[in-house]
Parts: sequence; C-alpha cells; structure tokens
Amino acid sequence: MAKLALQLEADRAARDVARAAFDARYGAIKADMEERGLAGRVLDETMEKARGALDEAVDVAESHPGVIGGTIAALALWFLRNPIIAWIEELLGPAMNRTKEADDA
Repeated sequence: MAKLALQLEADRAARDVARAAFDARYGAIKADMEERGLAGRVLDETMEKARGALDEAVDVAESHPGVIGGTIAALALWFLRNPIIAWIEELLGPAMNRTKEADDA
C-alpha cells in the first residue's frame, strides 16, 4: 500500500508541475490578448510569415540569378507580345507584300 501512496504523491506532484506550467502559459497568452487583442495577434503572425516568405524568396533569388532574370525576361516578352508582333509585321510587311505579288504573277 505504501508503494501506491508514493506513486500517488509522485503523480500529484507531476500534475501540479504541469498545471503550473499551463497556468503560466495561459496567463501570458491572456495578458497578450488583453494588450494586443485578437486582430493584433493575427496581424503579427501574418507579418512574421510574410517576412519569412520574403527572406526565402531573397535567398532563392540570390542563389539562382539566371532563373530570376530569365523569368523577368519571359514575363516582359509576354506582356509586350502584341507590340512586338505588330512591329515585326510592320517590319516584314512590305517584304511579305512583294512576295505575294511575285507569287500571284
């Protein structure tokens, strides 16, 4: 019976330690909620994750500058595709008309 009593005391002591740690953490969260509120906590968490993503993007850009340059060039060509096509058609237009006229004759 003494062994069970000792086990009970040890279990209660472990429970009390866990409860004290929980109460301390809960008190800190509660105080933080009262200070900043839920919106402030969400905003802080979002900003922290955004900073982490930006840091990772910068690391990738620094380690692979050719890929970044190629991607920027591809995007520029995509956005400027209509003016580029119009310029090429204008440039080759007279030559294409002469070729058509020669084929028709």
